[in-house]
Amino acid sequence: MELEKASARLAPRSPWQAADLGTQFYRHWAGPITRVWLLFTAVPYALLLTMAALNNSLWPLFIFWWLKPLWERPLLAFYSHALFGETLTLRALLKRWRHYALPGLAGQLTWRRLSPMRSFNASVWQLEQVKGDTASQRLKVLNSYPSNRAGMLTLLVLHLEQFMTLGLMALLYMLVPWQFNLELSDWFYDQSALQLAISGLCFYLVLCITEPLYVACGFALYLNKRTWLEGWDLQLGLTRLGKRRRAASAARRVVGALLILLLVPSMEPAKAETTPPAHSSQAEQQQVIELLASPEFMPLQEKTERQWINQDNSESESLMEKIWRFLFDNLDDEDAETNSTPLNIPDALLWTIFWALFIALALWLILKVANQFGLRGHSTRNRPVIPTHVAGLDIRKRSLPKNLNRAVDDALKAGDIRGALAILMRAALAGILARYPVALAAGSTEQQCLRTLQEQHGDSLPIAYLQRLTQAWISTAWAHRPVSDEQVRTLMQHWQQMDRLEANHA
Repeated sequence: MELEKASARLAPRSPWQAADLGTQFYRHWAGPITRVWLLFTAVPYALLLTMAALNNSLWPLFIFWWLKPLWERPLLAFYSHALFGETLTLRALLKRWRHYALPGLAGQLTWRRLSPMRSFNASVWQLEQVKGDTASQRLKVLNSYPSNRAGMLTLLVLHLEQFMTLGLMALLYMLVPWQFNLELSDWFYDQSALQLAISGLCFYLVLCITEPLYVACGFALYLNKRTWLEGWDLQLGLTRLGKRRRAASAARRVVGALLILLLVPSMEPAKAETTPPAHSSQAEQQQVIELLASPEFMPLQEKTERQWINQDNSESESLMEKIWRFLFDNLDDEDAETNSTPLNIPDALLWTIFWALFIALALWLILKVANQFGLRGHSTRNRPVIPTHVAGLDIRKRSLPKNLNRAVDDALKAGDIRGALAILMRAALAGILARYPVALAAGSTEQQCLRTLQEQHGDSLPIAYLQRLTQAWISTAWAHRPVSDEQVRTLMQHWQQMDRLEANHA
């Protein structure tokens, strides 16, 4: 590569400064790089999303996610050429596809697929195109100390991708008219083909931003590491100095020749000087020394060293002091840069916190799944607590009317069908949950309560009655299609006769 043609200043940077340079790459070529992404991924993703929606399966989308290293190859090819003054067109990228897409692709799609260093190592496979032991040695050198933070970059972009997808889905959910009475839980449990298609579309729109950004930051980290190891900035500085010297010497020769031509006719013969001037060579040496001593080539670095106060009293240390001493003294990198991590926190401490949170989240998810499928045993001592409110309805016994029949009749006479159903709904929920206790999350809706009762207690007669009552309640309260007075009275009679009906049914 011709370093002189680089459109960015190649200078030693910290890893996060290099990642910021990658964001500048993305912002500068946002339009062309987005077209490259759409050209290579729009049609495959549309086909896989259609298959996922028709089959109600996430496997086609998982295939697209697993092939991410393949979709990132054209992006890296575009960045690597655009940085050095050659903007590849879409046709050129299609014609050169075999040249940049195949080297090292098999490893990236198999045993290296889950490597957190993928954005950094992809440049070695694709741009340098080394193989075998040479590639292993090259990766070992480039991934040597100090760390290039490629793993942390992968973690950050992964979270950014998830948050943006969920945020876009939540935005679409909030824009749905409330008359449809959609529940947010339906997007994660009872998904239809339309909901799956919308979720997949949100995911792809987010990838149109995060994937080009991820590739650009990884490429910038790769350039920064090579600048540190190979002295690209020194090479460029010496090249510029050589050009200035050659230009200055050429100018001096031209001026000298003109002076000689002008002065030769009027000059008398003189003795030639035998001693060459020494001040010119000394000036050039001084210029080179000043250049090499400039901040660009010899930057000033400040390091902070941590030391414990009263180290002689180590026997009286508490357990927490010993843990902190172990983390800071034994696990921290002694030669790490001061600005390599935010707030100068040791890498070991950051990774300890991350893995602790990850294990806690994994255990929580396992327990939630076990509860959903009934894999955990429920002892009689851990009887579920009856909730006090369901879908905003107060079902506490003291809040219910003493004469249920009269309260419902009064509401119907006043023309308040919604109020009559609310009284009946509260009484039914209180009675059924007292007989069939279930654990409900705070803020559970009527449908979630009904679904939980059906899963844990089957379709008994009271639960079947609650299903009919819930349908009437939703139609009246949320869909604004109130049922008739006769239907409300029929539901009231059935509830009052529930014990006799259940005995006859049994």
